[in-house]
Amino acid sequence: MSRKTVLAALIGLALTIGVPFALGGAASFEALAGTSPALLMAVAGLALAAGVAKAGKLHVLWRHLGARPAFGRSLAISLAGDFAFLATPAGAGGYVLSVALLRRSGASWSMATSVVGAEQALDLVFFALFVPICVLSALGPVAELLARMPVTAHAVLYAAVALSMLLGAAVWYGRRRGAGAAGNWLRAIPVLQSARVRGFMAELRLQAVSLLRADARQNALLLLLTGLQWFARYSVLWMVLDALGHRLPYGFILVLQAGVLHLAQWTGIPGGGGSADLGVAAALAPWLPAAVIAPALSLWRLGTLYVPLVLGGLAFAALSRNAGRNPSTPDADPA
Repeated sequence: MSRKTVLAALIGLALTIGVPFALGGAASFEALAGTSPALLMAVAGLALAAGVAKAGKLHVLWRHLGARPAFGRSLAISLAGDFAFLATPAGAGGYVLSVALLRRSGASWSMATSVVGAEQALDLVFFALFVPICVLSALGPVAELLARMPVTAHAVLYAAVALSMLLGAAVWYGRRRGAGAAGNWLRAIPVLQSARVRGFMAELRLQAVSLLRADARQNALLLLLTGLQWFARYSVLWMVLDALGHRLPYGFILVLQAGVLHLAQWTGIPGGGGSADLGVAAALAPWLPAAVIAPALSLWRLGTLYVPLVLGGLAFAALSRNAGRNPSTPDADPA
């Protein structure tokens, strides 16, 4: 990592740690000191379950394309990729490192790109399927929240929703024209017309088609693993609030995290440091006092940031050490 990236990661981590204590003051320390070991273990366990499920998804995709990795290597690559995602601005380093580690483990560039791309596609499928369901189940809390918001905030919210719908409709109806324009633009770039790039794109298309035509059992397994990954991750906050004596609808908590964490990535601060915590705190404020929100945020971040960072850092160190002792020879790739 560059010095700027390391500095950004440290700033994000400092903001993440600092915001809960700024909200709750000394009461945050007292609440955390009284946290039961069982709750801490449960939070860490959910973080580990999410990491293992994500690794299982990568493992199934990788094996489908003809590789035969040990699950331990798939797990290490997946955890290291999460580490890079959380520690770099907008999570960009996660994709780059995942492709690089797959490549170092013997995958071709096209295979590594196909696996990482398919992982992201499965995540999009999950959110497309379950977020609307969770929104419907959370209409009560959302309506209550809207009722407490000022009229100006309503106008901004409705305008944002309308703009999003218009943009979505424009993208959908202009998809063919946009795809044609993008293709013409890409064909105008000389370097993309080289034999190596054309070979890479041809392999990428074949592997994408192979993944799309997988049998129903594999697709069901991939969807199950994707669901386990995200439900485990997004259950941390709900479980922590329940343990602190405040049960809110699960669908509301899932949509809240999905929205806040994705928006926080646009701030450029690794892991959405500070901004995600403030967003969650603001959304929970109508129902919970700051004395509850502050320790809940710290425990939430334990499961969604601190534990994944530690596990990912250890995995990356192990992969780096093994590469130094036994450098692998990637398969030849025409691209």
